[in-house]
Order: sequence, then C-alpha cells, then structure tokens
Amino acid sequence: MRADEEARYLEEYREDVRGGEPYFPRYALRDTSVGLGIIVVLMALSAWLGAPLDEQADPLATEYVPRPEWYFFFIFQLLKYFSGEWEVVGIVVIPVLAVVFLALLPFLDRSRTRHYRTRPIVTGTTLLLLVGGVVLTIIAVAEAPPPADASVLTFEAAAVDGAGLFSAQCAICHGDFGEGAPNPAQPGDITAPISTAEYLESRTDATIREAISAGFPQFGMAAFEVAHGGPLQANEVDAIVAHIRHWEIEPPVALDPAVSDAALSESAEFLFPQFCAQCHGDVGQGGVGPAFSDAELQQARTDQQLFDSINLGHEATAMIAWGEVLTQTQIEGLVQHIRSLGNAGRPGELSYTLDVLPIFEVRCVACHGTAGGWDATTWQLAISSGDNAPVVLPGDSANSSLAQMMLGTHPEGVLMPPDGLLPDPLVQLVVDWIEGGALE
Repeated sequence: MRADEEARYLEEYREDVRGGEPYFPRYALRDTSVGLGIIVVLMALSAWLGAPLDEQADPLATEYVPRPEWYFFFIFQLLKYFSGEWEVVGIVVIPVLAVVFLALLPFLDRSRTRHYRTRPIVTGTTLLLLVGGVVLTIIAVAEAPPPADASVLTFEAAAVDGAGLFSAQCAICHGDFGEGAPNPAQPGDITAPISTAEYLESRTDATIREAISAGFPQFGMAAFEVAHGGPLQANEVDAIVAHIRHWEIEPPVALDPAVSDAALSESAEFLFPQFCAQCHGDVGQGGVGPAFSDAELQQARTDQQLFDSINLGHEATAMIAWGEVLTQTQIEGLVQHIRSLGNAGRPGELSYTLDVLPIFEVRCVACHGTAGGWDATTWQLAISSGDNAPVVLPGDSANSSLAQMMLGTHPEGVLMPPDGLLPDPLVQLVVDWIEGGALE
C-alpha cells in the first residue's frame, strides 16, 4: 500500500472514531434486543406450527425412503460420489477443509479493500463453495429415489407365505402364535415363548434366522435351511423370520403375570421358579438350559458372568435379557441362589461358610436378624441364637429345631420359611451339614 493511501485510510478512521459512538451500551443493547427478538419468533413458530414429523417407524414398511433434512442434502448427495472406502472423503475430508478455509479466511484475506473484484482468490473460493452446495442440494431433490417396491424385499420373502411355513414347520414345537408348546424331542419340556415383546426386542433378525437355519440339536431343534441339511430354501427361512418379526408390533403373547409383579418381590425364592425353573429345573438340575448344580459350571462362571448372563441374555438361545424386567437387586439375588444350587451338589464335608450360609443369605436373612430372634449371619449365631436356642445340635438333625422347621416336622408345627418349604436338595444339604457335625 502506498504511503499516501495509508495516510488517507488513517485519517478516515480518525474521523469515524471522532463522530462515532462506543459499542457499549447502545450497540450492545441493540444486538441483544435483536437476538432476543429472533428467539421469541422461533419459540412462537415452534409453539404454533410445530415440527413436521413422519409417521411412527414401521419395521415392516418397505416403501419408506429415509432422507435427512433439506439443509443436509448437499452432504447427502456428496456421499453418492464417494462410496465404499471413499466415504470418508465426502463426509469428513471435504467438509473439514471447507471449515478450515473459513477459519483461516481472516489470515488469508488481508486486503484493506472490500470490493470483490480486488479479492479474486477469496471471492472465487467462497462462490465455489456456495454454488457447489446449492447445486448438490438441487440435484439431491431432483434425484429423490421413488418409494421402494413393496414386492421386492431384501430377503425376497414377499412371495413366500411365512405364516403358512411357520404353521407347517414350527408350530408343533412353538405353538401357532409362538406361545410355546410341549417339546416332542424332550418329553416333559415346554419350549419358551418366542412371540413376547421381551424376546423379540432382545433378538435381531440375523439371530432368529441363524436359530432357524442351523437349529439347536442339543435342545432337540433341527436345522431347517437346505445349507444345513434342512428342508427349506433361504428365502423360505427369511419369510419365517419376517413372520416372527411382525409379532413385535403387537405381541400375541405376554410374559407370565409374575413378570408384572416382579417389582413386588426381591426374593430369589419367588423369582427363580417364575423365570428360571422352566429351562433350568426347579432345583437347578437342568433341562433346556444348563444345570446349575453342575460343579464344573459353578467353577467356570464368576458371579459377574452369571449376572451378565441373566441381565443381557444369550443371543441365538431362548435366554432373553432379563435386565429389562428385573432389578439389579433381584438379579444379584438370583446369582446367589444359583450359587446355593451348586452347593447342593458339592461332595465331601460340608461347612457353614461355603455351603449353608449362601442358602440362608438368600432365603432367611431378609427377616431373621431384623424381624426374628435367630441370626444366620455367622456360624456361631446360627447355632446359638434364637428364642429357643440352641437350634442346631451338631450330629443330631432329628432333634435340631432348625432342621425340624425346615423339614416340616417341628412338634409345634412351625415351618420355615413360613410360606413353604425350600427345595428338597437345599433342605437335605442343611440336614447333612448338621449330621456332619455342623462344621464352621
């Protein structure tokens, strides 16, 4: 810049300063007023006009084409030119370069003149970005894809009668509406429902498909897809998956009423028969699910692993995620109950700490020690506390009042727990512990 031009600019600046006003408070108040006015207008428009919303998402609808808001159309269109591994260029690299350009603009454009003709690089780059965004938006609107043909599905399942296939191939074991039925491969076993909201929410289509395709031979379920030696083609398996999935909109089967009452009880004694015994047996002897009385299983699983299995479930099995139904306290109680079922099968000498205390912690301490005089928190208190102490006579279960109350043979008819006897294996474990000398 020439010296005379610089002097002229400085003189004009001094004249502006002398004739102007300070930013605060006039201009600050004006800017604040305009900002508040815009906020009020936006709030009024939101209250009166609202935000346009589509219908509730329908997982079975194939005609809906998801699209972003109009002000993101240019990026939406840009992705069409950078597919696959090049997506990162369209969605990250180019937008980041544009933002960096705007951030560096004050340092790149140091000209004191404002006319666009004197600033060709900055003006040209800005126009390029602006025109590019507008053109990409227009193209995105013009190329809006038509609604997908409902007769053409990804799995080509529309031409196959999924309901008819389910009725012919699956209903004999799972019931006409997925409510469960006697398992012909395992007499005495009832298959778990597969049409409850809880089951469907915790299973993906891929998980359900894999179960149908490959089967579960260990549970008596054969493979159904031709690729695994079954009778059904791939599109027929997909049709069955689609039929099962359509139940999610309005599940035909609800969980046992005990589920809705689960919050009323934290007792594992109440919860285990309602939620676990169907698959694992009344006393953990196993069935559709593994046996909790198995020593190898007990040793191979930590408490956290048992908790996670109950809480999160196991995909591709009938084990649902019970964390959607049960509280953390209830699941922790079930873990301790499962441990007590494992203790029922321990060989050798029985001890109070390892074998008996876990049972009492789940079944008894909720009342005793607070509402009752007997206290089971330690070996010494379990033997010597209570209104009729001692309740345990080492080596003499027949005359130990604790064993009498648990067996239902107490001369005064006292029963513990009051609402019903514990499972026989647990009662027998306590009796055996007393007969073995009631070791600590």
